[in-house]
Amino acid sequence: IALHRDNIYVTDYWTHAVLHFKMKQQIRHVATFGRGRGSSDKQLNYPLGLTVSTDGDVFVADCDNHRIKILDPSLRFKRHVTHQSMKKPRDVKLTRDEMYVLCDDSPCVRVFSHAGEMTRSLVTRGDGMQVSDVWFFCLDAQQNLLICDAGTHNVKIFSKDGTCLHMVGQEGHGRGMLYQPRGVALTKDLNLVIVSNNKNFRLQIFSCK
Repeated sequence: IALHRDNIYVTDYWTHAVLHFKMKQQIRHVATFGRGRGSSDKQLNYPLGLTVSTDGDVFVADCDNHRIKILDPSLRFKRHVTHQSMKKPRDVKLTRDEMYVLCDDSPCVRVFSHAGEMTRSLVTRGDGMQVSDVWFFCLDAQQNLLICDAGTHNVKIFSKDGTCLHMVGQEGHGRGMLYQPRGVALTKDLNLVIVSNNKNFRLQIFSCK
């Protein structure tokens, strides 16, 4: 899910679609992008994460097509970003100059210019301070990456050069514990980390202080 002004954009993994809603007095459905599973310009193949640029374009991680699909604010197709190293992208985030793509691969983070030129790769898979089964992530104001790792049941925080700085949560079902987390977000004031605690069927909230 991604928000931009009074717009809500949601990927529907099982119907291979992106849905657009408006928030004015009440939430109403405006448009749907996706004409069944496929690889054409007007199709998606198991879309996962998405984000919205400052000018309203929607960037979608088109996972099984191994590309990022870019749509205009009304969900009309604009272009694709593809690269030979982009394997099963699961999530995408933007900064002013760069696009971060989280892939089901190692290294799992690929960094591109908005035009699609890859500049570097970050974060390898493995034990300890590396990652195992990554799904979604977010960026803070310093461009640190907060990555949900379902395999190790925590959120790992990496600097923009790929150094692991901290880990949040541990495997379990009690207070402050996670089990196969799948989503992560920061509050607008950047003081709280909200984690979608998948197999514990709840949201878990951590302080950044």
